Amino acid sequence: MALSGSTNFEPNITEFIEEAYERCGLELRTGYDLKSGIRSANLMLAEWANRGLNQWTIEQATQTVTEGTSSYSLNSNIIDVLDVVLRRTVNDVQTDISMNRISRSEYINIPNKNTKARPSQFFLDKLSTPSLKIWPAP
Repeated sequence: MALSGSTNFEPNITEFIEEAYERCGLELRTGYDLKSGIRSANLMLAEWANRGLNQWTIEQATQTVTEGTSSYSLNSNIIDVLDVVLRRTVNDVQTDISMNRISRSEYINIPNKNTKARPSQFFLDKLSTPSLKIWPAP
């Protein structure tokens, strides 16, 4: 069976603005109409981006923890960590245990950061190379 070539539907900004005018029962007549439409689209997209967390920017990642290590360097493009869970696999049964986020001052005030136990808290140190610090150390 022969397959036809497929194409992506990717209209440019001019086509979007033309379509918007047509849906309003208007006709795009001048270059100023187009310039105004582009400005309006940019302002609308900027407003949407400023409303909060953009869901398409969230990525799930995994980090293997090792015994006695409580600090893990992350990629420099990491802005924030939303949730952390500790996943344990025993006899092919996975169990996720939620970890609580703590502030910088709470992390600094932990008297013994070398305590070893099942990790239950994390702190994201937002440096130029972010670091995820977990406590207690695994």
